[in-house]
Amino acid sequence: MVLSYLLRSVDIERRKTRHSAALWLSVAGAAFLPAVFVLIYWLKPTAGYPPPQAGPEYNGWEVWLGRAWAVASGVFLPFYVVLINALVVNIEHRNNTWKYVFTQPMPRWAVWLGKLLVIQGLVVLCFLLFDGLLLGTGYALGFVNEKFALHNHAPDWNLLGRLTLKMYVATLGMAGLHYWLANRVKNLVLPIGLALAGLVVTSLLLKWEYVHLFPYAYPSLSLREMALQKAGPLLVRHEWISLGYFAVLTGLGYLDLLRHRIG
Repeated sequence: MVLSYLLRSVDIERRKTRHSAALWLSVAGAAFLPAVFVLIYWLKPTAGYPPPQAGPEYNGWEVWLGRAWAVASGVFLPFYVVLINALVVNIEHRNNTWKYVFTQPMPRWAVWLGKLLVIQGLVVLCFLLFDGLLLGTGYALGFVNEKFALHNHAPDWNLLGRLTLKMYVATLGMAGLHYWLANRVKNLVLPIGLALAGLVVTSLLLKWEYVHLFPYAYPSLSLREMALQKAGPLLVRHEWISLGYFAVLTGLGYLDLLRHRIG
């Protein structure tokens, strides 16, 4: 019975988001940066050429993937996570259907968890598309121009997998906060403003000793940690804290949901 409620809730939310801006944001967002970097390499090929001192062992994939993930971690991911939570939940706010949702023969925990799982499913879809498009465009560029050093090397699959997982975990702290916030606030201006403020504050706090407590900085911290230490523990301190934020904030958000009156 518990599983049937959850599966039904996920299916309902999937149907709601199938033609929504949230799905298009996930697809278009994943394609945007690969398209931009293809244009940069195509219009200014020397931007992707190995430095003069590089030897035959130079692997262009590290630069290609590193540049894209650097921009994604510093700019795209905070805005994407904030918007995807706001857009999915805003379907109920915009159509004024919360009362209808809560009068359905389904427990509130199933509604809450169903929306959460669909949102996280969209995030995973965006991450997988992003990696896939980076690999596809990288191979295409290597075929067109051998000087990019992409054709005679292979991507470091283990490194890419670790980076993708760590980036996903790093977004969970923001996701927990903004899922709760999206259920409480109807307009989209506040979460977008918070995302922008989070980016500005992150740029100021990256050298602060307690920056590991600020969830908007986690994607940038994960990228920096991977650049400094490619081999090490799968998850580091701020990523474990991100998981903790996600668990605590989604739990508090659900308790807050229980207090909502239907009428």
